[in-house]
Amino acid sequence: MSTHHSHNRFTPMRLFFLPTIYSAKQFQAMLLGLILVAHSLQPHAGNLAYITNQGSDTVSVLEIDKKLVSHTIAVGKAPVGVAIAAKQQRVYISNANSQTVSVINSNTQQKLQDIAVHVQAVGIALSRDENTLYVADWGGEQVVAIDTAHPEKQKTFKAGKTPSGLLVSADNKKLFIANRDSNDITVVDTKTLKTIAQIPVGLHPFALTLSPDGHTLFVVNVVSNTLTLLNVETYQSKTVKTGQHPYGVAISPDSRWAYVSNNHAETVSVIDLSNGNTVKTIAVGEFPEGIEYDVASQQVVVANWGSDTVSLIDAHTNTVTGTIASPKLCRSFGQFILQAK
Repeated sequence: MSTHHSHNRFTPMRLFFLPTIYSAKQFQAMLLGLILVAHSLQPHAGNLAYITNQGSDTVSVLEIDKKLVSHTIAVGKAPVGVAIAAKQQRVYISNANSQTVSVINSNTQQKLQDIAVHVQAVGIALSRDENTLYVADWGGEQVVAIDTAHPEKQKTFKAGKTPSGLLVSADNKKLFIANRDSNDITVVDTKTLKTIAQIPVGLHPFALTLSPDGHTLFVVNVVSNTLTLLNVETYQSKTVKTGQHPYGVAISPDSRWAYVSNNHAETVSVIDLSNGNTVKTIAVGEFPEGIEYDVASQQVVVANWGSDTVSLIDAHTNTVTGTIASPKLCRSFGQFILQAK
């Protein structure tokens, strides 16, 4: 069931009723109290993480700096993927079992609509201009392109076998598709929706992310226990080792560190990208999946599918600073943090 905060109402004190025995200092303290109450009613200013709970058909809204879940939003059946449209103030959620995409208003944290996509929606990504939403058909070999202004306008185009992770290049010209069962990446021209390249990677590529400078695509290879670093222009690649059964990857803002969620090891690997070495292995919850770096708080947010929790890792000390409960089977596949303005 969807929950959201009602607007708290407070009645300002009628200052002319104040007894004259209050000192100036007491009066200032009361005034400060009123200002603090008013400030607490303002919209949240920190970054938010949208956590998909596949087992409860909900999305948790996590206030990262406060380490608390402020809203739980009912969406479609078996939500998996997240795509953030910051300019639109929308969050798109892929629902695998209802074959829909739920649209959330990120101001009110309420679901606005469900878009029927008629595919087993898992991977999801937005174009850089937020005009096109891409949804991978886990049960087929195709991806659906949706016009976000007119969601009924949809086009399908070819992918590899069992397309999963999706990501649009920084220049908005290419869509990258991780094909789990054909062990490759399909590169699609976003204008023509035609395949430009098919690039072999490791076994069972799943999650994708981009380096902050947009030049490198990171591909998580689940069965190979590796990370592929792919140049987005030349398609040249190199490989680094991860922990067991990696599921997601996040990159630090300076491009120095990769944080990889190792699903079977129940850890996060901290990898030095200058040499490919793992410098630390951090124990998190059971079967960690979605992972993203929160620039504002310098924390890494990890959704733990098996323990119904979210782990927060301090990126300076590489230690877990908080564990927050989230309803059943949380995943957060994709880019799931909304940056505050």
